[in-house]
Amino acid sequence: GGVPPATDLVLGATAGCLACVLTNPLEVVKTRLQLQGELQPPGTYPRPYRGVLRALGAVCRADGLRGLQKGLAASLLYQGLMNGVRFYCYSHAEDAGWTRYPGGTVAAGAIAGAVGAFVGSPAYLVKTHLQAQTLSSVAVGHQHNHEVRDGVWE
Repeated sequence: GGVPPATDLVLGATAGCLACVLTNPLEVVKTRLQLQGELQPPGTYPRPYRGVLRALGAVCRADGLRGLQKGLAASLLYQGLMNGVRFYCYSHAEDAGWTRYPGGTVAAGAIAGAVGAFVGSPAYLVKTHLQAQTLSSVAVGHQHNHEVRDGVWE
């Protein structure tokens, strides 16, 4: 008696995307904090991002308020793919009766999660590149400088 797998795909993707719009600014800050000093010995690099609140301010100063939503399109693609596929696969596993067996729920969840992560992985990579992209004065890590042309990332 559950919903059809296609409905689970749409609902899962939509829920992930709605959450993404709200959490993307923190993802930008997290990415910048994590990449700061990438592959360099401690104390040998400048630290433009010091803590979450200061990093929020640094992003806004360098990239404007819109900088907090850097990589949003790739984030939405990632969340839509990953969550939609996870819900879709799990729904199929339920319909096939896998979840009625001992350990079936865990196995179905693990497989659905793995497939969703695999499908969403390329979008996650581009999302991280875009979120790290900023002015050279506060850049962290390697700047990939992706651009969107005619709806395609380059």
